[in-house]
Amino acid sequence: MRTHMDPLIPTTSTLEPAIAHIAETAVSLAESLQGRSGQGEEEAREREDDDAVQMKRRQRETVQWVLAAPSRLKDLVEGGQRQKADEDWAEVRELLGKWEGVEGAGEVKGQCLRAMHEGAPNDAG
Repeated sequence: MRTHMDPLIPTTSTLEPAIAHIAETAVSLAESLQGRSGQGEEEAREREDDDAVQMKRRQRETVQWVLAAPSRLKDLVEGGQRQKADEDWAEVRELLGKWEGVEGAGEVKGQCLRAMHEGAPNDAG
């Protein structure tokens, strides 16, 4: 029986280096993929941070736009641009409705209503 196995020894001796090479390649690929996925996760976190920063900036700009609304509306009404004032007021009123209960929202709404009615012959609040 031993005579039948001797021919296999040269075959198995050539397989060992091939298997070792495959194992090394697999380890290398696994490490490479882990490195890439780590970079991908970091890039995703950075994108999320950028998105969060942009969202905060847009929110801040919206608040500033609403806070400036009373004087803007007054200028539009006094300048004879009633339609533009009505359009702006519709947007501001919608936002203030969503912000009901937020400190200062009621005051801004009151100022906007006064601005819309000052110098306006018709009541369009």
